[in-house]
Amino acid sequence: MAELLVIHPLNRGIRPIRLELETDFEKVISAKAGTTYYWDFEKTLRGKDPLDAIQLTQRCSGMDFISHAAAAARALESIAGVSVPPNARLVRNILLALDMIYGNLAHFYQNAVPDYMPLKAGDAEHTLERDYRIPPAVAERIAANVWKALEIRSLIHSMTGIVAGKAPHICNIVFSGITRNLNIADILKLRSILGEVGRFINNEYAVDLEDLEKAYPDCYNVGKGEGRLLTVSEFPGNRPGEYLISGSVRNDSGNQMLDTDLITVDCAGSWFETAGSGSNSPAGPFRISPDKAGGYSWVKGALYDKKTCEVGALARMLLSGNPVISRLGAGAFSVMGRFRARFEETKELVTKISAWIDEYQPDGLLTAKSEMPEEGQAVGAAEASQGSVIHFVSLSDGKIETYNAMDSFSWNLCPQTADNSMGPLEQSLIGLTVVNPENPVEVLRVARSF
Repeated sequence: MAELLVIHPLNRGIRPIRLELETDFEKVISAKAGTTYYWDFEKTLRGKDPLDAIQLTQRCSGMDFISHAAAAARALESIAGVSVPPNARLVRNILLALDMIYGNLAHFYQNAVPDYMPLKAGDAEHTLERDYRIPPAVAERIAANVWKALEIRSLIHSMTGIVAGKAPHICNIVFSGITRNLNIADILKLRSILGEVGRFINNEYAVDLEDLEKAYPDCYNVGKGEGRLLTVSEFPGNRPGEYLISGSVRNDSGNQMLDTDLITVDCAGSWFETAGSGSNSPAGPFRISPDKAGGYSWVKGALYDKKTCEVGALARMLLSGNPVISRLGAGAFSVMGRFRARFEETKELVTKISAWIDEYQPDGLLTAKSEMPEEGQAVGAAEASQGSVIHFVSLSDGKIETYNAMDSFSWNLCPQTADNSMGPLEQSLIGLTVVNPENPVEVLRVARSF
């Protein structure tokens, strides 16, 4: 007989998650993953000056705020048809990379590790009986690095402050460029701090992940999902159309270039509804419907070509051809595969930041000459540690008419769709064995791998 298992709130992430699972003989046979955290921030942008969007949308996330700033700026620049100068491109690349590194470290050490080993902090002790396999001496070292990772994250925010004025909620990304250049003193500080961050990543982080992989090899076989992936174009290069990560999709037909016109919204399992004509355009508008039959989440679901897609480091590393993740084969689509993808990305981004600093010219141009049009609509996109961020904006009479910001929750926590398809997190839970419903650690590990 099927039994209902509800986990709420599942936290340690950006927003608390509610999981509703049906199990039959310890196997998960159905899953609903959503959030009871009401989110309709974009309505506050209507009627405002378009330039305000770059600052205000950063409040969409305490973790991926730089990605929202970049997506907003790119949407407005697309309407104006403007390309930013080389220095602005490099500064934005550095800031986005720092934000991803920060998020990846937070995900591993503060979000995931506590599900695999006990942690101690002063008089407080995390000692719930779980599936703990890491030897005590190794666990003690990793636990120390959980706290050291907080110091490293503080250093990363110091670097963000040097480049962008402060963190969180930066000031150095604006329409058509940046507000200030880096000077020689800034560059020397960045290099010094980057060296310390890089040493932690290549030593402590690398070893800690390897020890987790050795203790939990079975985590390469759980949390698989259906394997559809999506990334947007990120980290532009010197030449037009050149990106470190190209906008791509892996679907049932193989790998394809991303076409943002194929992105739609599905609100079937959401407490939102499309307003007006019922269009599934991501531009909206939307209205709330908290009593809607079938609704269980405040997430507006995102689809690509009518299919759900996973976003995040795994998608970025596989679609950009990272050799380590590619060699994992089917094992990449797993709890541990996502952890390994975040590490490989973090290590790569430290190297890229160093290269972008080398390329930077302290006396280069800050902005391109341009004016914001009175009318128009566009899509702006950026990658974040959690996954793809996409902004849809339309302007009328020089003001924002409609705005919709989609992030990793729209993709990975897409609620069940009109054709009863499940989102990536829900898919990854199907078939999972839950030994003890009173302590469903298997579920927690899968959910916190995204």
